[in-house]
Amino acid sequence: MNAERRELLTASTIDVLASTPATLRGLLVSLPAAIVEAPGDEGWSARDVVAHLLARHDDALVGRVRAMLDQDDPAIPDIPDETGIDALRGRPFADLCDDFASRRVEATSWLRTLSDAQLARGGRHEVAGAITIGDVLHHLAYHDLLHVAQSARLIAAPMERRRGAIRDAFPDEGG
Repeated sequence: MNAERRELLTASTIDVLASTPATLRGLLVSLPAAIVEAPGDEGWSARDVVAHLLARHDDALVGRVRAMLDQDDPAIPDIPDETGIDALRGRPFADLCDDFASRRVEATSWLRTLSDAQLARGGRHEVAGAITIGDVLHHLAYHDLLHVAQSARLIAAPMERRRGAIRDAFPDEGG
């Protein structure tokens, strides 16, 4: 991995992974449960998004990276999006945010120590094919950002419907 790619990975990708829990907490934790738990058209609520990111943290992030560090060209299984969410449904939302944040702090501190050679280590994902640790980190940062945007859309939906005449005058605000 060249120095420019390493710098970009360190400067932005891992920072996105590190900041996602605080971003979601800041956006969601003070809102009423009725808003955070309201499902959108795709069936997920903002709470489900946080539960999904927490449930996937250990296997999709830490587990995949560890497998590629510990083994030569390991098989990397695809993981269904819904895996683990049901087990987290009864936990208080603030606890989900706290757990997600503490796991990410630990993981991103560790990820920042990886060398270029380690970031270039690979595996074989059952759907995507050949991947590297760098690819996984970039994908998961992108994935986090998609879910931050999804959470914002979910909590914006009730506000959007109540914009009155402004909604008609500016129908695609934020689009």
